[in-house]
Amino acid sequence: MIIGLVKTIRPINLLIMVFTMLFLRYFYFKTNLDLFAIQLAASDLEYIWLVLSIVAAAGAGYVINDLFDQESDKINHPDRAAAMGVLNRKQLILYYTALLVLSFTFASLSMHSGALPIAITAFFNVVLFLYSYRLKKLPFVGNIVVSGAIAFLPAYALLYDIPLTFYRIPTDQYEQISKVILEEKFNDFIFFFMEMAFFINLVRELTKDILDLNGDSKMNVKTIPAIYGEVRSARFAAILTAVATIIMITHPIFNDHLLSRSYFIGATGTFLVLSMISLWRSNFNKASVSLKIAMFTALMYMPVFHFVFGHYDI
Repeated sequence: MIIGLVKTIRPINLLIMVFTMLFLRYFYFKTNLDLFAIQLAASDLEYIWLVLSIVAAAGAGYVINDLFDQESDKINHPDRAAAMGVLNRKQLILYYTALLVLSFTFASLSMHSGALPIAITAFFNVVLFLYSYRLKKLPFVGNIVVSGAIAFLPAYALLYDIPLTFYRIPTDQYEQISKVILEEKFNDFIFFFMEMAFFINLVRELTKDILDLNGDSKMNVKTIPAIYGEVRSARFAAILTAVATIIMITHPIFNDHLLSRSYFIGATGTFLVLSMISLWRSNFNKASVSLKIAMFTALMYMPVFHFVFGHYDI
């Protein structure tokens, strides 16, 4: 049963969220702010509580998703605890409730000024519940909603720490430092990561819908593949991957930053192209793996440039 509880909350996906938040704080924000001897407003402990609130909310989202998908998962994912009957309906509801309570508890502990963590946690929990209950059954709407929620994480890390950090900067230094760091680096970098996270996760969601086509069709879930078929949906996903690759290669954030552009083209771009080819050839499992590696390489940009180069090119 313990293994079933752990598997239900998708630990690998949660680890990616944890690394995203930690890498942004310690390998990007802090690295750049240290150049100006600026300390982040939130303490390390407060930030850990914030990350745990995200983990608990996301975990709750996975549990409620498995609760609503018990029947379709008997076809699509028969190895999942809910589909196998390892966790019954009552246990899933209790598990969901516990994670929900923990998400708000951790969010309250992370507050250093204002109720932003509580508001965002409530927003995440509502969106993930609505996604599982209704939105995922609507063609493309559910894909966009869950991809947008994941893409919001970098912005959340920025909003939580940076505004108050800059508010504490002496007035005579604020204008110069704000322009150099906040406007020219942080905002552009976070927006770029949000774009890439949105597109890659959108393609991942479409790929998962293709893989889940049999179960979704029998449960009358109107996903894009259920309406337009496997082949056309795969072509659409491949085109979206191509768009993401083009955006990454031509993104203005890389103007005059050859090192960073080379990293993303060589590492992330390679696996995006591989996933695009796999989708076009209807090799969906291989496409899914390539997309995960693409996400991982994009995420690893921060620690690689921090430890290897000691700075950031962008």
